Amino acid sequence: MSQLTFLILDVRDSPPEEWLRLWAGRNPWPDDQEHADLIARHDSLSAEEFVLIGKWKDDAKTPARWKRNVATVAYAVWMQAASELPKCPPESDVGAFLNDWSSRTYTDEFPSKSVEKHFGLSRATTLLHFISGGRLPIFDARVRTAISRLCNSPAPNTVRFYLDSFCPLFRQIAALCGTENDLRNWTRRFSATARGRCQHSQAESASTVSPDATRLGPGSFGLFFQ
Repeated sequence: MSQLTFLILDVRDSPPEEWLRLWAGRNPWPDDQEHADLIARHDSLSAEEFVLIGKWKDDAKTPARWKRNVATVAYAVWMQAASELPKCPPESDVGAFLNDWSSRTYTDEFPSKSVEKHFGLSRATTLLHFISGGRLPIFDARVRTAISRLCNSPAPNTVRFYLDSFCPLFRQIAALCGTENDLRNWTRRFSATARGRCQHSQAESASTVSPDATRLGPGSFGLFFQ
């Protein structure tokens, strides 16, 4: 008898709530309690808690990583946040907030060179996510990849796309999944789902897109637009 085992992904239609529960369950959020605690205190975050947000985002949980001149850690700008204690802007000022923070720069100093880097939109939306109490979603590379596959079109890493395209789509999917009244939890679960769908997407069929109607089902990121 062959020792080989061949498995395929069960591709079928499902209610939106089941789709969310299945994919979020397969890809649990790793820092759930820390995320929840910071979200709960969004109106009065301390300097130390802004540091925790920076460590959470940049995966800098040890002293060896949480310092200047670590390649993937925007230590200097996170410390600016800890100093400034930013508050969630009104809706009309969200774009200005994201433009400001995403364009902030810091310099990593290495023995052979200095490298100027930007805080970037992924970190800026993470900052916004926490100070908004989870109402506004994180827009990182995994989410952009998932949205690009979902819509069968590029997802530009820009403030304008985030505000005009991603946030409305995010709220639409939340409404379909019945979580529009719990956006704090939905934002976390969507990010976990996006991470998992990107990891599994090569095993699945390509999505198709048309403007007629929307339903949840299999495909790239688990949704068809048909």
